[in-house]
Amino acid sequence: MVRLFEKIKGAARRKGKAPENNQPCSFPFHVLQQATNNFDKELVIGVGGFGDVYMGVLKCGTKVAVKRKKMASWQGQKEFRAEIELLARLKDPNLVDLIGYCDEENEMILVYEYMENGTLKSHLYGSDKPSLNWPERLEACVGAARGLHYLHTSSEKGIIHRDVKSENILLGENLCAKIADFGLSKDGPELNETHVITQVKGTPGYLDPEYYDTLQLTQKSDVYSFGVVLLEVLCGRPAIDLKLPKDKVNLARWVTGMLKNGQLEQIVDQKILGTISPHSLMIFCHIVLKCLAENRVERPSMEEVLRDLEQELEYVHGSISSAGLSAESSDDESYHDASSRLVRPGEGKVLTRSLAIKAYKRASNMPHDSSAPSTSRPVARAYQVPGGNNMNGFLELHSIQESISEAGNSHESDRDFTSQPIRPRGGKTLRRSLGKAYVRGDDL
Repeated sequence: MVRLFEKIKGAARRKGKAPENNQPCSFPFHVLQQATNNFDKELVIGVGGFGDVYMGVLKCGTKVAVKRKKMASWQGQKEFRAEIELLARLKDPNLVDLIGYCDEENEMILVYEYMENGTLKSHLYGSDKPSLNWPERLEACVGAARGLHYLHTSSEKGIIHRDVKSENILLGENLCAKIADFGLSKDGPELNETHVITQVKGTPGYLDPEYYDTLQLTQKSDVYSFGVVLLEVLCGRPAIDLKLPKDKVNLARWVTGMLKNGQLEQIVDQKILGTISPHSLMIFCHIVLKCLAENRVERPSMEEVLRDLEQELEYVHGSISSAGLSAESSDDESYHDASSRLVRPGEGKVLTRSLAIKAYKRASNMPHDSSAPSTSRPVARAYQVPGGNNMNGFLELHSIQESISEAGNSHESDRDFTSQPIRPRGGKTLRRSLGKAYVRGDDL
């Protein structure tokens, strides 16, 4: 293979150090052998389609992740070269940094910064690593969304990752999330084109169905895959699980059906079910459904997804702070903001009308799209139902504002909010059953 970045060999190459200009360094094979104790299997920290990933230590003491191509890997020189060239020109806090590579003696090895907390996947399921709490999961989602947004907007055509999945999102210090594995990445369409025609590549369970059917690849294909990652974060299970009954094997297909019926208690990871407020759960599921729209035109851009997730994270952090202050200042449960109430099956708690109204008022203070028309519903944009009825069975929270007007100075605040009907724009009556909308049954 012709050497890449010949100009950066020199002293950096001889010492096994990354050059000061931040370009990938060409490592001699023996340096990486020494760093990984001759590619000791005990040092394997990951396994992928390209090859095994080893934890290594350079002579200078820097920890690195060394990915060595398997002889039987279907990925080859093209993917190897593509990743080096791509990461040489892309630098972002939410993209894994490529330190160097080795292409001598028929070897194809990539050397990355070491991400001490492993993959996002390993903190969700199938590992003995500690599970992330809900705010930490949202932080990881925001970090990954920032990385993808950067990819999509880093050049005129943008870059499509093409293999977005929880295994390709790595967590570093303070659980900072970074996008990894760019071997399948591809430049986006020309400015006068809407898509790129290309062979289907990626991971089953994450593939955009429109890309799979038409070979038409766009940035919205990454958005779909990221929607599946959001489901993994919420559900704590793989995108494809062949051990489950047939109707549950495909995570995206199963969950979208469950969400349409409002059956959230059956999909949320039991490790976090008791820690998510109904409002937070509602908004997160709404973001997921938008990302998973079958028609790519109906999917949001990563910029929109990032904005919504950042708003959600800000809301969750605000709710935690408010809950702490409320607990210190009052023992009266009705004083507490509804957003701090947790979905705890089995406790039999009922969300009252007054608490729901307080939740809406609090939500109204969230940052929202300044380009949206000024109406009596300040956060209506965040709750628009995608595709008309994709969220059938969910409570349309923006309609709560009508209840605020109805309540006025009346003494209805103690009435059971769950029994009140609302009428969305289509005229069809939905029951205000938060028990059914959020945690089906009487377990709110």
